[in-house]
Amino acid sequence: LKPPWLTRPLRAVASHRASPVRGLFFVSGEMPRDLMKGIFDASETALGRLEDARGKDPEKLVYYEQRPGGYVMPHNVDNDRCIEFYEECLEDLVENFGMAHAGVAMIAQGLAVLYDTKAGLEKKSAYYERAIEVLGFAQQAMVQQMGPGAMASPHYLELEGRKAKLQRKKDRRAAKGQ
Repeated sequence: LKPPWLTRPLRAVASHRASPVRGLFFVSGEMPRDLMKGIFDASETALGRLEDARGKDPEKLVYYEQRPGGYVMPHNVDNDRCIEFYEECLEDLVENFGMAHAGVAMIAQGLAVLYDTKAGLEKKSAYYERAIEVLGFAQQAMVQQMGPGAMASPHYLELEGRKAKLQRKKDRRAAKGQ
């Protein structure tokens, strides 16, 4: 024996609505509107197209060389635009919402990664110092959001470990005279 709600035919309705029997849904009689319509239409100003790279010098294009051990070596990478953009975003967030906004710590951590990458590429210890400052700013934002208990959180302690690692990298660069 089948339950009665499985033996009778489903009736078509104009929209999805819950059935009175145990939360089942009736099948819709018409197709719902296409929510993706118009999003991926062809555009004359589409970014990232092959034509955008044709006018550039091949020596200046960004590429990653595969190295043994699963490492990659970036070539022609310049993240100055990204650093500038995220610095502005961080300033705007703090100016408009204050240090207690959840995005402040995340953007600051991303900035620290960008500065760490830039220091590794350009072999300058000043960028490591800036990355350490930005991580300290992220920690301040965490304390502002969560109170003094944030200093005991694993995420806060992870940032402290990352700051120590960046300090060691900075010291090694300084010892080399860079």
